[in-house]
Amino acid sequence: MNLKHIYFLLSGILFAGAFQVTDQNKVSQSRTDYLIRIDGTVSDREEFLYILNKNRQRAEGPLSKSQFEENFELFVNYKLKVKYAMDLGLDKSKEFRDEFDTFKADIIKPYLLENQLEEGEMQKVYERMHEMVKASHILLQFPPNASKEDSLAVFRMAHKIKAEAENGADFGQLAQEYSEDPSAESNKGSLGYFTALQMVLPFEEAAFGLSTGEISDPVLSDFGYHVIRLEDRKKNPGQIRVSHLLIRTHAEQPESESMAEKKIVELYQTLQADPEQWSELVTSYSEDQGSKADQGLIPWFGVGSIVPEFEKAAFSLEKAGDFTPPVKTEYGFHIIRLEGRRPVPSFEEVKPVIQSRIIRGSKSNMLRDKVLALQKDKLQVKENESLLAGLNKLFNTFQGKPVRELLNELSEAAWNSDQLIHSDWKTAGLKNFISFMESAFPDKERPLNDTFEAMYNPYLQDLLATWEEEYLYAHNADYRQLINEYKNGMLLFELMNQEVWQKAVEDSAGQQDYFRQNSHDYIWEERVPALILKAQPGKDLSGVADWLSGRTYEPEMASTLKEKFLQDDPLLFTFEQKDVEIHKNEWLASLDLDQSFHKTEVGGETTLVLIGELIPSTPKKFEETRGKLIQDYQQYLEKKLLSRLNEKYTIQINEDEKEKIYQSLEK
Repeated sequence: MNLKHIYFLLSGILFAGAFQVTDQNKVSQSRTDYLIRIDGTVSDREEFLYILNKNRQRAEGPLSKSQFEENFELFVNYKLKVKYAMDLGLDKSKEFRDEFDTFKADIIKPYLLENQLEEGEMQKVYERMHEMVKASHILLQFPPNASKEDSLAVFRMAHKIKAEAENGADFGQLAQEYSEDPSAESNKGSLGYFTALQMVLPFEEAAFGLSTGEISDPVLSDFGYHVIRLEDRKKNPGQIRVSHLLIRTHAEQPESESMAEKKIVELYQTLQADPEQWSELVTSYSEDQGSKADQGLIPWFGVGSIVPEFEKAAFSLEKAGDFTPPVKTEYGFHIIRLEGRRPVPSFEEVKPVIQSRIIRGSKSNMLRDKVLALQKDKLQVKENESLLAGLNKLFNTFQGKPVRELLNELSEAAWNSDQLIHSDWKTAGLKNFISFMESAFPDKERPLNDTFEAMYNPYLQDLLATWEEEYLYAHNADYRQLINEYKNGMLLFELMNQEVWQKAVEDSAGQQDYFRQNSHDYIWEERVPALILKAQPGKDLSGVADWLSGRTYEPEMASTLKEKFLQDDPLLFTFEQKDVEIHKNEWLASLDLDQSFHKTEVGGETTLVLIGELIPSTPKKFEETRGKLIQDYQQYLEKKLLSRLNEKYTIQINEDEKEKIYQSLEK
């Protein structure tokens, strides 16, 4: 976020109230209880109180009448600037619109149904992460290029298998007989324990929704239909970190297993006698090249993410430093040592992973459908079913023909057709859908291969997303004011930069003229030239003090000091030599200025000061005050701008409404 975006968010004295944006619903233009009207542009109590309350969070005590009037005046001035910025069209540039749209996309997220629904789904996944389930399944896959009839046949078969299992058939034997999961022959369909995010989401949701011993209805995933039986469920123990020592075996060399087993047993016995040899033994003997350089350490893992034999042995260890007897896996023989445990990560830690899985998985389509249903309900959307049926038929008629012909046919029908989609406060006709199609088909001569559903669904999603945003702006005061606060802040930044800040920096003639007219404000008070030395911690400045104490201040003294005292010890002291205004430096003002040399000790820090003769008060030169002058010139330009705007616009204040607001604040 750059300066322009935080300009009003950080300001404690200026206001960022709402203005009437041209691309949102105008929610307060015609209200009779307006607070301010500037040439017809209305501001009401909502926007004034929104900003006033934000600023009052940093204040203590009740708001006095004078404070209220001061804040109200600032609000009026701010509204004048915003009105002027809008009249200048500062919000019309592509750069402004792009930048604001980017911020608006971030601001709106927490308010959208999609975000609320997605957040709820992520919380459900996270809750499942605190539990583990053990399940078996039978997988039935679809044949290549499956038709609807093929899919229905697979579905019916899955139901038949479920019925057999519920009638007492052994689930493991059914898995060996029917499952198309390649591992079913050896594991009888058992998947062992797993937690959230370790299976495809439809499978995961179904498994976690079962009671122990229960068998699911057929569950559709990208792999096919699953029939799932829940075997057990228990608390997720979190994650562990282990190190291990591996002696490999090789399937093509049967004799390697007995040799590896003999070697691992000897290593285990050595460890039992002296556990402190772990690091040395891993470095010398482990055949896992990926971990031996790090003393056998492997990354943190949880249940269901590593080979079962290794995992079971690792999770059986109780405290850091414990190690297992030799464990056989498909890779060879391991000795495993526990290094640490940690609980399930916080929601914020795993949220990006969960969100990624939901967005890229089949869950995203389910969420999109749910969002659409919620939007229709919230916005009271009704679709013209007869017109939709006619459009579907028309799309079928024009399949394979140039898109141009379909668009021509639709355009002729659009003038006499009913509304396509409508709600209590918004409508969209056929012409709106045609515009969407025209943007979707830049090449009007290409043949139509898209179904009506494939074109209508994204159109409806875009339309209802726009309607939801407009509905939020019209009905949600917090969102409305937050949007306006950002947009107003950006507008004001552009205006002030153009009319005040940058102008004050670049207008050298104006600076000179302002300086001449206000030279009495730029005066040097009485000053003394001073050489100030400060000792570094532990350094002795007695020799420097002796040298300075008998001398008179000279402008060239700094270079002499460097040559005499800092050649051998550059860190002996730090110093500065400058003219100091006496009354703006409390420490210097407390010294006896008739005495040239001073030595002070404050908090163990030695300071030496040598001062010259008093310099009387004199006017400053332009170059000596340019920084302060530019700040003053900016304030001057801002006052001129406000004066000009007060003359340019007619300002009406509803005094009755203003008094009601103050009375409500008093209460």
